[in-house]
Amino acid sequence: MTLPRQTSQPDWVERLDELHLLTPARIIAIVLVAVLVVSVSRRLVSRTLRRTIGLPGVDRARADARQQALVTALKSAIVGVVWAVAVVAIISEVGVNIGGFVATATVIGGAVAFGAQTLIRDLIGGFFVLAEDQYGVGDSVDVGHATGVVERITLRTVRLRDGDGRVWHVPHGGVTRVANLSKAPVALLDLEVARSMSRDQLGHVAERLGNELREHPEAATLLAGEPEVGGITDVRDDRLVYRIKVATAAGKHDDVRRIWRTIALGAFERGDLTAPTVTVVSFVPLNTGE
Repeated sequence: MTLPRQTSQPDWVERLDELHLLTPARIIAIVLVAVLVVSVSRRLVSRTLRRTIGLPGVDRARADARQQALVTALKSAIVGVVWAVAVVAIISEVGVNIGGFVATATVIGGAVAFGAQTLIRDLIGGFFVLAEDQYGVGDSVDVGHATGVVERITLRTVRLRDGDGRVWHVPHGGVTRVANLSKAPVALLDLEVARSMSRDQLGHVAERLGNELREHPEAATLLAGEPEVGGITDVRDDRLVYRIKVATAAGKHDDVRRIWRTIALGAFERGDLTAPTVTVVSFVPLNTGE
């Protein structure tokens, strides 16, 4: 007498197993779960970033650009991980021993990660640049390797255009420091005059030149505040360095310096400022004749 097989599986599972449909059903279930997880994760990522990046008071265009870049990167990572797990589960369902497959994939993944460590570092660095809003398109920045206006940011590199029109492509992983000149733009305007010049006279002239800068027609849209007299910042053998600070519009500090140099040149030409004495050393060849 044959005893019936004892099993804890539901009857419908037993029926599918008898019809050899259990494995295809499990594969379909794995695919559906993967699709569901990807769909929910993508929506969750978009909603979370929209609520954190798109806060009130944030530049809408800048926030949208950051959000798009981050959403694309995170969605791609989620899709890759979910479907990798799903593929491994499907292979296991069809009866293939995944032990050797996982070991081979681990070795290959380690080799790829070792060879692409610079690329991975660039991607991670770019992710934090966008997430922390260190700089954006249109900002004037100094990234150590180059200084210029940001034209484009990807997850791997930033493209800058400097004052000479040259285009720089700088990988995020190679940037160890960033100075964003657009978030707190201040132009430092120096006057180098003869050390013998009266301190009181120098202060009066510097204040008058600051007023000229403020009233200059080209500087109307470049300045974001009143010029501030900083005073003497350096004393050298033949000269004094006197500094004036002024807040500028984003990325306009170089234009303000250009106008300032023109104003300072006029002061030297009028005799309001005394230029440092330049000592010229001449070399007389030795007479080697007998």
